[in-house]
Amino acid sequence: MTTPREFFRYAGLVACMMVTLPILIDQSFVLPAKIPASAIARNAHAQVIIQLAFCVMVLTMSIGFAAAFWWNTRETGRENPSKASITLLIVQLALSLIFTETMYLVAAQLPFMMPIRAARKWLAAMTGLLIALSIAAVLARDFVPVDSLTHSPLAISVPVTILYMLTWILFAFGGGYLAVSETRNYRELARIHAELIATQLLLSDDTRQAERLRISRELHDVVGHHLAGLSINLQLASHLVEGPGAEPVNEAHLVAKLLLAEVRGVVGGLRDSRQTDLRRALELLCQGVTVPRIHLELPDELWRIEPAYAHIFFRCVQEAITNAIRHANARKLGVKVENTARGWEMEICDDGRGAASIVPGNGLKGMEERLKEAGGQLSIDSQPGRGFNLHICIPCAGELV
Repeated sequence: MTTPREFFRYAGLVACMMVTLPILIDQSFVLPAKIPASAIARNAHAQVIIQLAFCVMVLTMSIGFAAAFWWNTRETGRENPSKASITLLIVQLALSLIFTETMYLVAAQLPFMMPIRAARKWLAAMTGLLIALSIAAVLARDFVPVDSLTHSPLAISVPVTILYMLTWILFAFGGGYLAVSETRNYRELARIHAELIATQLLLSDDTRQAERLRISRELHDVVGHHLAGLSINLQLASHLVEGPGAEPVNEAHLVAKLLLAEVRGVVGGLRDSRQTDLRRALELLCQGVTVPRIHLELPDELWRIEPAYAHIFFRCVQEAITNAIRHANARKLGVKVENTARGWEMEICDDGRGAASIVPGNGLKGMEERLKEAGGQLSIDSQPGRGFNLHICIPCAGELV
């Protein structure tokens, strides 16, 4: 399924090529007529070479503009666009002075390159540049109005042409912003859906564990007590009965003892089978996130973790992913879980923008509260441009369930 962002990028590539395609097609009909019939016609040869060079230049600029468009729209709304992206944007603006239609594509890609506030500032700068160039063209008597205003006076054709171009620039900007918004909504919906599936998995584990605990209690309180009473009565009867009736009583007493031992074993097994599939829950959670790219490093003995602590780790990873998307603008995020001598430890690191000072929000406060209740610890390390790192440790979580 093609996402709005992918559709926009491919449509932009086609638009980049269509800007110069009419020029190349027109030159393809002009060049054959100017090819000299004799090698002596040097002037004709020179003209053909110039026209060929012109076609190559036009094609090169078109491909270069399309490549820059593809590069600048590879992401959606980065907090700080790279120097390479800004350089390519300036080159595209310079090319739009030659091919005016490409200015619409420049405006359309702005929401992909930077936050919407910065994109609006660039749009305002483009508007000012367009007005200044139009005034300069009028003063140089080189102003070309739109085709439908060629017979109108300059007092009318100039402002209408500028308004015409600004309208299409604004429309292109709106199309790019819509594509970016749809992409973000799509990713957010996929992330929330993955969270719901993973949370459902944990809740189903809790439901099964609660049902097993209820059954084990019922077996212990009802069946176990009755079998214990039956065993005691049969033991008493074995001391009172003599003769041929003693052997069946002894056998019944032995069967009752074996049955009681089996019931106790079943009860113990049900109580000790409390397991939470944290690995599967984390995998489901991360499958719904495309940006940042998440790398999980989980131990084989992760199934041994206490269910309550599994929920804490799951919520911590969930909150870290949300922060990496909404605040850090990270491209990569790593999650590592280890069962050490100190207990269960988790490292969560991203390559986002980081922060000079950390002001805990509701998410970090929620992490600290959960870990405090479990006797765990949370440490945070972050610096500007060096990502955000979380270290979580629950000392008592290393015990077997």
